[in-house]
Amino acid sequence: MASLIRADAPGEAPTGRLVFANPANLEKDFAPASGPARARKNLTVRLSEDDGRTWSHSRVLEPGPAGYSDLAVLPDGTILCLYECGVVDRMYDDKYLRLARFGLDWVRGA
Repeated sequence: MASLIRADAPGEAPTGRLVFANPANLEKDFAPASGPARARKNLTVRLSEDDGRTWSHSRVLEPGPAGYSDLAVLPDGTILCLYECGVVDRMYDDKYLRLARFGLDWVRGA
């Protein structure tokens, strides 16, 4: 349910920047037959500027139900995140696909 990319623009020298996205829910929200589990929600984007040794910045992209995500970097450095969100009638029955565009400054909160 997660995605990880190097956030260097094409042709840019390696910077050590990584972007990671996943549903970051720490609560055990529901109990399937196999036992308590975490609901897929709070899709969060994290930024590392040291090749993943630390994750200095994070920001919630989708506070509600959200599942699988995929990240890409455009030639101008803009980051795209395509992800599932919304619920139809079951926990993993996603209603929408959304495409978000943002820059590293957004993740940094600047």
